[in-house]
Amino acid sequence: MNEEEKKFLKRVGFNIAKQRKDKGFSQLDLCSIIKMEKSNLSSIENGRQNVTSLTLLKISKAIGVKVNLFFE
Repeated sequence: MNEEEKKFLKRVGFNIAKQRKDKGFSQLDLCSIIKMEKSNLSSIENGRQNVTSLTLLKISKAIGVKVNLFFE
């Protein structure tokens, strides 16, 4: 993975975490709703794991935001 890709994953992860926190969800809350291990969500939010489009959809629906907010 090159530096540009790493920066992209970190930005998406940061935005997921920001939206989650802004909506008042802890990682455990969200993981319970979308049936995901907390370690996986943590890896996504820290830019260490490439998130799938379906996972992005699940997260966005669970916290009540549009998927595009994760890419701003």
